[in-house]
Amino acid sequence: MSGISIYVHVPFCAARCPYCDFATAPATSRLRARYLAALVDEIAREGVRLGRPRVRTLYVGGGTPSLLEPEEIASLGAALRLAFELRPREATVEANPATLDRARLKAWIALGITRASIGAQSFSPEGLRALGRTHQPEDTAVAVAAIREEGLDVNLDLIFGWPGQSEAAWRRDLASAVALGVDHVSCYPLELRLDPEESVANWPGGGWEVLRSWRSRAAAAQPDDATIARLYRIAERELARAGYRHYEIANWSHPKKNSLHNLVYWRDGEWLGVGAGAHSHLGGIRSANPASLATYLARIAACEPRDVDGEADPAGEAAMLALRLDRGLDLRRYASRFGAVAAERVRSALAEVAPAGLVAVRGDRARLTARGRLLANEVFVRVLA
Repeated sequence: MSGISIYVHVPFCAARCPYCDFATAPATSRLRARYLAALVDEIAREGVRLGRPRVRTLYVGGGTPSLLEPEEIASLGAALRLAFELRPREATVEANPATLDRARLKAWIALGITRASIGAQSFSPEGLRALGRTHQPEDTAVAVAAIREEGLDVNLDLIFGWPGQSEAAWRRDLASAVALGVDHVSCYPLELRLDPEESVANWPGGGWEVLRSWRSRAAAAQPDDATIARLYRIAERELARAGYRHYEIANWSHPKKNSLHNLVYWRDGEWLGVGAGAHSHLGGIRSANPASLATYLARIAACEPRDVDGEADPAGEAAMLALRLDRGLDLRRYASRFGAVAAERVRSALAEVAPAGLVAVRGDRARLTARGRLLANEVFVRVLA
């Protein structure tokens, strides 16, 4: 392969955020050392299988990768350099504002990191408590300053629609993000899954029932749909005024500061995901590792492959992902890739929602409208087979 993107999953967290449905595990897990060794094994194995391709973008996510000790970071970097030609245009690490100290930051920079994505989520004590976060509002500014001093780009994650959130509180969060001068802002509505998830097994305690109970109470206290829509519109206006381009449904950036790695996902590119719960898209095939640490360790030890997604809809997923972007879907290129039948199905799906003002089709280019961004799932469910 000439080049791919790589996602590395580090599941460890100091505490579980009750709204999170990613594959996570306690930082003190007795499986931590075994997991990191298995991760190195998987990286080595995939490097051989893929012919040591160049890594064009790298993303280390979690979990809380910023919790890794410097020697653990160095070991991960050594494994990546041995297995791949590690010359990424962009390399990102996710970080909790309270866990990215100087020694860890230096270790990530030695690995080649060029960008840090900070999970601020909110700048208000009420918001952090509502989301079950453990850091303090002032931690984010300290983390951003330290990252800036090292010359790295900064992305800031914010969550809106948390229980009890007001429009004024959301405006303050946005103003705080803008005041920090970050390069990129991601704004996600709080979504609370109420079905069991595999990674619950990684955590001690009450298990799924405790988590389901918290999510049910939080969902009941969330702002209504109309208010959440207003919060989203407020983000669009305030970030545009601050000079950020709204290039993807939930993402805004300054010029030339888009997330190159995430654009690989949205452009339906090729990437390898390693670690528990990590997804891959290689050769047109989507696959994933199990989210349970114990199951993941057993799979790696037995040299078993990832689970292939037999229900994937490549044509529909490519259309859906493209529509998330401000550039939209190029229907001519889409037809050349997936064929006339698939292209006609997508055109018919878009025509179905056009009278509701959700999409605009100009020639061979289809884009979500401002209203369509609010009701994007109504479009996506129709373009998927």
